[in-house]
Amino acid sequence: MKAELRELGLTEKEIGVYLAGLKLGPTTAQFLSDASKVKRSSVYFVIDGLKKRGLVNQSFRGKKKFFEMASLEKLTKFVDDDRNMLKKKEGMISKVISDLQLMTSKSEFASDIKIYEGYDETMRVLFELAKTKSPTYGFYTSHYFPEEDLERAKRATAEFNKIKRMAKSKLYIITDQIPLSSKFFPLVDEELREFRYLAEDVKLPAMVDITDDIVALTSIRDGYSCIVIKNKTIADTLRIIHGIVWQSLEGN
Repeated sequence: MKAELRELGLTEKEIGVYLAGLKLGPTTAQFLSDASKVKRSSVYFVIDGLKKRGLVNQSFRGKKKFFEMASLEKLTKFVDDDRNMLKKKEGMISKVISDLQLMTSKSEFASDIKIYEGYDETMRVLFELAKTKSPTYGFYTSHYFPEEDLERAKRATAEFNKIKRMAKSKLYIITDQIPLSSKFFPLVDEELREFRYLAEDVKLPAMVDITDDIVALTSIRDGYSCIVIKNKTIADTLRIIHGIVWQSLEGN
């Protein structure tokens, strides 16, 4: 089986996690890490790679994420020792693409959804989004920001601003009236962004960034996490909502 998985282009870590998952059934990232001997810090990247091949299903039990490996039966039927290497690869790739197209074409709202956890991963995602040359439309909050993270957040915002300057794209930020978020954006970057402020009693529980066909939902309550949704319909809808709120706050 390992040879067949290599023919499909899986890395050694992906093979290890996939085979461990087949034995375990629905399980957590920690158990996958223990069983495959792949470091916990690398397991989520490996799972993302397997997801792209349609080999992992994700579900939730309460707040806990579980991963279940898909059966390889429908793919291994293409592996035939009597065929040459090119024919085998063409057959396997064709089947994978067909399955993935079927999965993603079922609904207009079918999306590429990824979840990132931890401060470093959340910042990495936001830095990637900053590279777009399209404007970014944001709903930001300072109410739940951990005070002990203020300094590193300032450094992260400075890096975010630097990337936006290079991309020559602008931010349109709707935020609470706590001055903390505006302090993150120094005067030298004033041309990068515009602020409009919500009513004093509004406390957004999470932050939203919208750019191109991507929406990033970021939570800073009880740790850092970020959900990235790649879907044009959803992005366009939230951009319209942002515009409506923006116009209602004109002159604030």
